[in-house]
Amino acid sequence: MRPKERFLRRLSGQDVDMTPVGCTTAYGAVALMRACGCERPLADTDPAAMAGLALAGHTVAGFEWVKAMGWDITAVSQALGCELGAPQIDLQYFIAGHPFEQRSIDELDCPDDLLSRGRFPAYREQFRILKEKVGDELAIFGMSEGPFTCAANLMGTSNMMRATLKDPKTVEKALEVTTAALARVIDFAFDCGADYYCMADPSSGSDLLSPRSWQKFVFPAMKRLAEAAKGPLVLHICGNTDKIIPMMCDAGVAGISIEEKADLKTAIEVAHAKGVRVFGNVSAASTLFMGTPQECRAEATAALAAGVDFLAPGCGLAPNSPLPNILELRKARDAYFKAQ
Repeated sequence: MRPKERFLRRLSGQDVDMTPVGCTTAYGAVALMRACGCERPLADTDPAAMAGLALAGHTVAGFEWVKAMGWDITAVSQALGCELGAPQIDLQYFIAGHPFEQRSIDELDCPDDLLSRGRFPAYREQFRILKEKVGDELAIFGMSEGPFTCAANLMGTSNMMRATLKDPKTVEKALEVTTAALARVIDFAFDCGADYYCMADPSSGSDLLSPRSWQKFVFPAMKRLAEAAKGPLVLHICGNTDKIIPMMCDAGVAGISIEEKADLKTAIEVAHAKGVRVFGNVSAASTLFMGTPQECRAEATAALAAGVDFLAPGCGLAPNSPLPNILELRKARDAYFKAQ
């Protein structure tokens, strides 16, 4: 079974010969950059370098699908006015300025030229290169921040969280614009050839936002995006998502991506009952970054035994994750199914 067929069949809930293995978040690891010669910061802005690093996920790390649209979750925020900090080989783009920290959110709108701003023209070319290189062999996904994280980037996270309690109309106004922007970006990705789209919305995680506020503010935005999308969406949220996993699944997404802090077995039971697939959840922050290859294999094997649909890091790979640790994901999957 070709990797793309395996991936798409599993995402739609069909049987496959083995669990697909890869990464549905960012994998801008220095080891992969050096292996393919496509290093940040060039790999953040140059389409050929971005594509080269994306392909290294497959050719070097053994991932069975590849990523378009860069190695961070700031692109939509940048296009809406956020100032970014300069990347280094081991540091991704980050939010350095919040344009609506002091200004009224009423001044925020979704510009007509959104997809001509920032890195979107480069992303379009990266998609073209990846489609040319992988054909029908590998699935390609686009990714960005989700609507709540985008709004928090624009307003400042502290201001955003305070507003959920004291000024909900400001939150709703910000989300109206960021959701509209995300809808256009998601359409852009599918029009460029994406097979699915991942939204990472870490600012809406339970460490910052209560489940009640998630239901009030985030769920409607996610539902709107899922209903309008031209293809399947995957929702990634960091931290312990146990209390919001049912709502994540009810938002209309095809898959959810969760960290090791979540109860994987319960998440799988809840998601499968709702027709949703689960990505995860080998720890990116500890095991893949600081653990031994043996620990990586053990954690990957445990995820497979729990019935995860896609074996993947629980979050984006830390830049200095050792290559031997990353390689254990594919090795663990292959060994697990060989023993069946």
